[in-house]
Amino acid sequence: MSNDHLLEAYLANRSRFVSLVTSMVGCAAHAEDIVQDAFIQIISAKKQGVIVFSPIAYLTTIIRRLALDHMRSSRRQIPTEIDHFLLADTGAESFSPEAQAGHREELDAVADILAALPPRTRRAFEMYRIGGYKLQEIATVLGVSTTRVHKMIQIALVACAAALPDMEP
Repeated sequence: MSNDHLLEAYLANRSRFVSLVTSMVGCAAHAEDIVQDAFIQIISAKKQGVIVFSPIAYLTTIIRRLALDHMRSSRRQIPTEIDHFLLADTGAESFSPEAQAGHREELDAVADILAALPPRTRRAFEMYRIGGYKLQEIATVLGVSTTRVHKMIQIALVACAAALPDMEP
């Protein structure tokens, strides 16, 4: 069977695959990404001359494995959710001059801590917390594993928490 059948099976069943992955990961956007990653693997398999006798089963297996990998890695991700209730009344006019000075001091303390970190650790932290990059993207840019990126971010968070006693890592 030619690998053109594999590509045809992917295209014909793409919406079904997205639905399957959405039910697994709970997010349509992540499901789209995972199904797109599967497409890249299919193209790679086609280039390598892999022969597939049952395209739907092969595709379903690839897609399910990618979804499971995503679910495992998302459990290891550092939570970045912001409590929007805490941000509800944070306009500059709501802080007294003393509170503003205190916040400036805290910000300066965090800036000093970040400046004292090793450059790659600081960059990983900034990319993750400020830039919104994913761990895998940071790992690619820095040339390290995602596990190492996770550890670098944790190191930076713990250092910041030590500078700010009210902050939890």
